[in-house]
Amino acid sequence: MGAKVLALTLALILISYTPTLAQEGPGFSVSPGDFTVRDAPPYGEPYRLERKLVIFNGDNIKRIFILTVEVPENLENLPPGYTAIPDNRWILLISPGGGQTIEVDENSYGEVEIWLNIPYWENLTSQKWEAWISVRRQAEIGETLEPVITCKAWIETSAELPPPPSKPRELPIALILAMAVVVVGVSLGIWAWSRGRKVVKRRGILGG
Repeated sequence: MGAKVLALTLALILISYTPTLAQEGPGFSVSPGDFTVRDAPPYGEPYRLERKLVIFNGDNIKRIFILTVEVPENLENLPPGYTAIPDNRWILLISPGGGQTIEVDENSYGEVEIWLNIPYWENLTSQKWEAWISVRRQAEIGETLEPVITCKAWIETSAELPPPPSKPRELPIALILAMAVVVVGVSLGIWAWSRGRKVVKRRGILGG
């Protein structure tokens, strides 16, 4: 477990996170706008970025925002050297409630954690991907429009794989069975010894 935590800590230290200014929509904004994550390791397990997605609700009522991660559709507009992220599940948006929606009070803001979950594959090193993070304001009763702000996330993976995630050591089945036999044998021995002492003691009392 210690090696696993150390490996993940070292991997996270290498991550460089470069945001741009917030993007604004009708009555709300999202910060950062577009951002770049450099040296992101294909770790094989989810890990959280230090920077969070902040949603500002400038309306005078409480609002609900729906979060999604999308694969870019128009590949011609990608920056040079970038491709669309192969799987939108490699970026996770987690609200305080643990779901894909967040409720923000009037004239307030809410924070959403950004996690990466890139598989531990050699062919995913030295990659450059673009993904879209969509924040949609849910319509209230009587409203027809649901404004959306889309932020671009550029993910650049590390040149090498980090140390593999450590797995808890599992005892061999044979060793588990042997330990069970020993425990049962000791228990039976103690029970027999205790019963034998009771018999001897009872005989001594009767003989006296």
